[in-house]
Amino acid sequence: MRKEVGGLGVGRLKEFISALLGKWCWRLLVEKESLWYKVLSARYREEGGFLLDGGRHAPAWWRTMAALCKESWFQDHVRRLVGNGKHIYFCSGVWVGGFPFRDRFSRLFELSMSKWVSVLICFS
Repeated sequence: MRKEVGGLGVGRLKEFISALLGKWCWRLLVEKESLWYKVLSARYREEGGFLLDGGRHAPAWWRTMAALCKESWFQDHVRRLVGNGKHIYFCSGVWVGGFPFRDRFSRLFELSMSKWVSVLICFS
């Protein structure tokens, strides 16, 4: 509804909320050294450079944001550069063919002793 009649002044509330949550998804990718990221990773755990959704015991806002980060519109429009490779994980990165190594070579991934090694460690 319009602000004049007591609303928020947002015409398409669902898209507005998706945009705000998308901003937090972006921050999850780029602010790995921040205190809030460290708190969230301690609470919900991290795997392959991504925070886990926390399952049904996590708050609804967290599950919604985790699901949004995995949706195709976010994944299709966000790209990460390797840089020094500290926060890029070899097995979860999409290198060739549109699939992560862990999905494309699942048996090899299962046998791996170092599943979540960063590219920095792999190639240094």
